[in-house]
Amino acid sequence: MSTAWLWIILPLVSAIGLWFLRHHQRLSLGISAGLCIFLTLAAAILPLGNTLRLGGWTFELAPALTILGRQLRLTGADRPLLVLFYGLGTLWFLGSARRHFSPFFVPHGLAALALMIAAFAVEPFIYSAPLIELAVLISIPALIPPDQTSFRAILRFITLQTLALPLLLTGGWMLGQIEGVPQQIETVLPAIMMVGVGFALWLAIFPFHTWVIMLPQDAPISPSGFFLSLISTASFLVMLDFFNSFPWIRSIPPIGAGLQLVGWLMLLLAGLWSLFLTDLRRVLGLSLIFDTGFGLIALSLGTLQGVTLFLETLPARILGLFLITHCLSYLQHTPNEALPISLHRLAPPTWASIGVLTSYFSLGGLPLLASFPSRQGILFALAQQSLPALIGALVGNLLFLLNGIRLFNYLMQPRDETMVPPDESLKTLDGWLILLAIIGLLGLGLLPGVFLQPALHATQGFLNLAR
Repeated sequence: MSTAWLWIILPLVSAIGLWFLRHHQRLSLGISAGLCIFLTLAAAILPLGNTLRLGGWTFELAPALTILGRQLRLTGADRPLLVLFYGLGTLWFLGSARRHFSPFFVPHGLAALALMIAAFAVEPFIYSAPLIELAVLISIPALIPPDQTSFRAILRFITLQTLALPLLLTGGWMLGQIEGVPQQIETVLPAIMMVGVGFALWLAIFPFHTWVIMLPQDAPISPSGFFLSLISTASFLVMLDFFNSFPWIRSIPPIGAGLQLVGWLMLLLAGLWSLFLTDLRRVLGLSLIFDTGFGLIALSLGTLQGVTLFLETLPARILGLFLITHCLSYLQHTPNEALPISLHRLAPPTWASIGVLTSYFSLGGLPLLASFPSRQGILFALAQQSLPALIGALVGNLLFLLNGIRLFNYLMQPRDETMVPPDESLKTLDGWLILLAIIGLLGLGLLPGVFLQPALHATQGFLNLAR
């Protein structure tokens, strides 16, 4: 049996079965969450790519599965990423237990999760583009609630993501025809630029970023947060696979400088935009843009340390985006009409308010929280390469954190006596998920060394980048 059967084919088949149970929300959520828990534990325990012995039974977990001449390869180096992705699925499906989303969210979300894993497992990397495009198309029914009237953000989302497909396929094919390092770099620059624009569309890099801000306003917050975090994280991993497939591209000076420039411009954009924030739902998109900026800076370093630092940011990214999405969804769907989503109205201090602030400051790199160790390492490494880029990144980071003070003032105001407090206690699943996520972000910040080894292990999946 191949590892791809367990972590790709099984979830896809299960998603097809759950599609027929989509109107039985509790049953489908229970099955999907249970499957994600099983696959998370299996990825953490089973010997990927080796032989498993259970008593008198022997199972061979082959690392590769060949389909139509292409390989889906999952090895021991992918173990941390499998745990991360299916842990993401577990959190989101459990967090959706008390929400009323589109009935397509669970089956389509599980299918998109399996397709994203297939995207960074497929060889050669050029076939990742159709898989991610398929996951984008699958996500559309889950993002549209029955009473949806505005499709502007969703149309922009699908348009920009689809435009990336021909660019990546054409540019990847052109680069694939080159054997070794080209004698004249100028001959491959058009192909590199096509691939670069394709990744910019995937990752919502300026000026293709507006749909990230708009999507949580036009679609339900939780499905928006799930697909935003899933697609952006998988796109980053495919970008790593691209650099791993063509390591000579990193030696071109404009590539690293361009990634660095775009990275700190994204930080400045998110920091400046946050100062004019008037809708809490936009916090999700701004946080994703801000985190993307740091990810680009980490990859621009062109060193093994940069790749390791980027992989270290992924647990904090996944957990922080889940927490901020889950809490914003709770605040939006509370039955109390006095709990608004706009910043000019009062909101009571609740567990959800504390969760929004914790995740926001964590993604902003506040000390003692999850993103701080990796953010600190990225900034120290950036200081050794470019002082102007460091100043730009620090200014954007400072502006982003200053907006957090305004959010704190808004979210932690004294409760209005006329407000009816929502049912948000630790007796509910929502309360426990929020508390566990907060503890997780604190633990990642206070014990960064515990999570360094998985990042180093995942780096071995990109052997050409580790040299």
